[in-house]
Amino acid sequence: MGKGKNGLVSLFLQVGCEENLKYDNHTLIRLTPTHERQVESAVKFHDPQEGVEVLKTSRGLNDSLDLLVPPTRIAFVQDYAQENDLVFEVKKTHYGRHLEERLPRRRLMNHFNVYGYNSYANILDFLEDVARRHSDIVQLQPLGNSYQGRPVKLVKISKNSNAGNPIIFIDAGIHAREWVAPAMALYIIHRLTNHPDGRRKELEGVDWYILPVVNPDGYEYTRSSKANRLWRKTMSKTNSVCVGVDGNRNYGFKWAVSGVSSDPCNKETYAGPKPFSEPETRMVRNVMVQNAQRMKLYVSLHSYGQYLVYPWGYTGDFLPKEWKKLDKLAKRVSAAVQNAGGSPFKVLSAGKWYAAAGGSDDYAFGAVGVPYSYTMELTNGYEFVFPEVLLRNVLPQFYEGFKAFGAQIRNEFKPKAQFRIYDVSSSSTSDSSED
Repeated sequence: MGKGKNGLVSLFLQVGCEENLKYDNHTLIRLTPTHERQVESAVKFHDPQEGVEVLKTSRGLNDSLDLLVPPTRIAFVQDYAQENDLVFEVKKTHYGRHLEERLPRRRLMNHFNVYGYNSYANILDFLEDVARRHSDIVQLQPLGNSYQGRPVKLVKISKNSNAGNPIIFIDAGIHAREWVAPAMALYIIHRLTNHPDGRRKELEGVDWYILPVVNPDGYEYTRSSKANRLWRKTMSKTNSVCVGVDGNRNYGFKWAVSGVSSDPCNKETYAGPKPFSEPETRMVRNVMVQNAQRMKLYVSLHSYGQYLVYPWGYTGDFLPKEWKKLDKLAKRVSAAVQNAGGSPFKVLSAGKWYAAAGGSDDYAFGAVGVPYSYTMELTNGYEFVFPEVLLRNVLPQFYEGFKAFGAQIRNEFKPKAQFRIYDVSSSSTSDSSED
């Protein structure tokens, strides 16, 4: 559903005015539970005036609740911390001044940088270049267009697409402000196609399907100015006033039963008017459904907090019966990253952190039947503005975790051996040629 140039400008101006995303006078405050009795109050924090933005919810003991607080709500947050005995810490004042400025035009025209935050146009050019240079293993599948008309393409990497290998499906960038997630997805593509070990080992017996930017409209909007840097949602017009849906509350499994907002003007967790209302989530759904029989692992890349979580996300009251397998593999992946010099992941079920329905990981696991499904929250510190200069260090570390994922899927879901049938009447020369 395309938009004209004037329509796009009007939409951007309207969103900027409606949401008033001017953070120069905001303060980043962390509230931390240090005893079990404090955890519930940290997890269930809510500002009745909705002036405070939650950047990260606490996932338990000694895990911070990160809040972006306007001047008018600082007293409220202080009182909340005191009443609930939470550690109160001011991390940054004038938060907007710490956000990256708009990228200069010369930067937007530069070539793709595998260790950088690239424009969506440069990302598409990179994907086309990879498919052209590695046509023996890479195919691009057009999935459709975003709400504003940007093409969305799935990267399919396989040494033998007819072998019936198990599929690992990775997506990133459903939340617009989480730039490190698309950077990780693009780095995986780079390693699988350009590095000798990637082509020789990681592609052996496994097909990799990678969707680097699920929400290109929102991604480009966050790149348009400092004021828009923390935009999270899609860019669809859901009513006459407000813009966007939280794509990771929009999937059609236990939709809207917990952890969502029904208010279209909610900046964070509006689940949409119905499941799969967004073209972006429908495209991800279609990839899953069309490849359901072979898809054995799904990973949705996000930031921030260094977490690796698995279903259920819609509830913390119980776990799936397969939770031990999910937990074991997640810890193996965490160990691989740590062995490469990275920080370990906090591993748990998503709903044990806080219940939020309509997530892609629950949909993959509960509706499609993908045996292993995860949300991976990359990086800790710097909130959603992880420094580009640090990508060269952390992306290779995280990649070691994906090698561990691949090894598990390769070993557990090997295609059944294909035996060739020979004519017993064939010549002895022919027989002797087969070992």
